[in-house]
Amino acid sequence: MELQLLVILAVAFLVFGPEKMVEFAANLGRIVRKLRQEWVQIQMEMELSKLKQELRKKQEDGESKVKGYLSGETDLKPRSQKEILETTMEELFRGNAPVLEDKDKNKPKSS
Repeated sequence: MELQLLVILAVAFLVFGPEKMVEFAANLGRIVRKLRQEWVQIQMEMELSKLKQELRKKQEDGESKVKGYLSGETDLKPRSQKEILETTMEELFRGNAPVLEDKDKNKPKSS
């Protein structure tokens, strides 16, 4: 494979000359750089799309918890102001919003 590439480069050098070979190499470098930039952009867009989906799901989960609490369909209780103020940014980013908390998960619902 390397021998074939070397032969191709030698023939190209003889046909086009050293000036054109430098120009071709520069253009090839620009193309490779552009392709890498586009690939990174595509990867970032895919990651952003994934994060948006996760955020949308967490938002929908939170909204359903709030609606359940407001309609009386759940035993979730609002957290105190002290608990809300003690919530760290890390907890918020993990999805532990201080809106509702299920303190008695094993406790049966009261009708």
